[in-house]
Amino acid sequence: MYTNYFNSVFLFSFLLLSLACTKRETETLSSVNISSYEIVVEDSVIVDYIGVLGWSHISPDGAHFLAMNLQNSEILLIDQVGNILQTYQFTGDQPDAIGSNPIARPQFRNSESFAVLGINGFFQFDFAGKLLGKFKPDFTPAMGYQVFHADLFQFRNENEALAQVGSRNQKGSGFYSIDAGTILEKINIQNNTFTGVVPYPSNSRFSKSDEIYTQTSTYPVMRVQGSGVYVAFTNDPTLYFYKWSDLEHPAKEIALKFDAFEQIKGKDPKAIDLDVISFDTRTFAYGSINHMHSYQNQPLIGYESGLTDEAYARAIEGVNGFQEIFQAINKVQVAKWALVSEDGGLIPIEIPKELGRIEFIDSENNIWISPNKSERERDYEALFKARLRAKP
Repeated sequence: MYTNYFNSVFLFSFLLLSLACTKRETETLSSVNISSYEIVVEDSVIVDYIGVLGWSHISPDGAHFLAMNLQNSEILLIDQVGNILQTYQFTGDQPDAIGSNPIARPQFRNSESFAVLGINGFFQFDFAGKLLGKFKPDFTPAMGYQVFHADLFQFRNENEALAQVGSRNQKGSGFYSIDAGTILEKINIQNNTFTGVVPYPSNSRFSKSDEIYTQTSTYPVMRVQGSGVYVAFTNDPTLYFYKWSDLEHPAKEIALKFDAFEQIKGKDPKAIDLDVISFDTRTFAYGSINHMHSYQNQPLIGYESGLTDEAYARAIEGVNGFQEIFQAINKVQVAKWALVSEDGGLIPIEIPKELGRIEFIDSENNIWISPNKSERERDYEALFKARLRAKP
């Protein structure tokens, strides 16, 4: 059975208030005109674990979860009632190690095995931790800017996956992106191959040769869905849908109708030394698309609108130090969530402050969301099972 996360009766009642008086909605999202949604929590999973845990994936049958200790890259297999069934450590420099750490979230290949991507390639394991197979790409990925534990490794089916592994363009390994080349890798498990796919779309400003952008602005997010994949780039207010049969050219582009979305300006490539890695904290305070999911075959995104130059200056006024500036930015940046309509309209999703971010959505359209870790300290980990409810 699932267990309640909150010790406080008040907070638990706040999250589950509507369960006694509402029924699960069965209409499709397109069948009604809805202006906004709210999150309704239905259950929770409690894990007796002390550590910095990141939730990675849910198995196709819904019986298991994968999670990862973000401090030591230990991977955990957890059942649906919160028991830790196995812990794995696949990092290191031994022959069968994935490398120093996974370069994306571990993923279930099916309900009996899972896969991990590392600098040493693709690795598949059974639940006992036995290595079932491995293979490497035919190039050495250039590792530039990386988001740790990013959701950039997703299976289309048991034999095909899409991932962000690293650049094939060695010149793109600094802080700036190069417009030439592909961004993602199609992985064929039957043939043991990596194939570069998805270059920057021709309509994206990131594909222009006369301007160059930071990798913090061009970093991809994606969601494999049905016959294709939705792709976005952090500071580009557009969703691109690619059919699996053509991962070179978008079949559809959706301009997102943000109320506000601060965009970074490109720089002259001739003025940039690509061999120098330097961080400007301002680049982390522009508009950003950070997460993408699929809910009833409709894109669901997590994003931030970003700060204007004036708002950024106010936020960091009197603040010194790299980490201190980041903390100041985070205090004023607001994380938002929304469903995306076909015309690019955004239907807001209100998430209670006690909750954090949407981690994954299962095959039954249950939303699994982690707690807001800044709200309270605790000696266990939690994951909530929720759904969307149209606001009156």
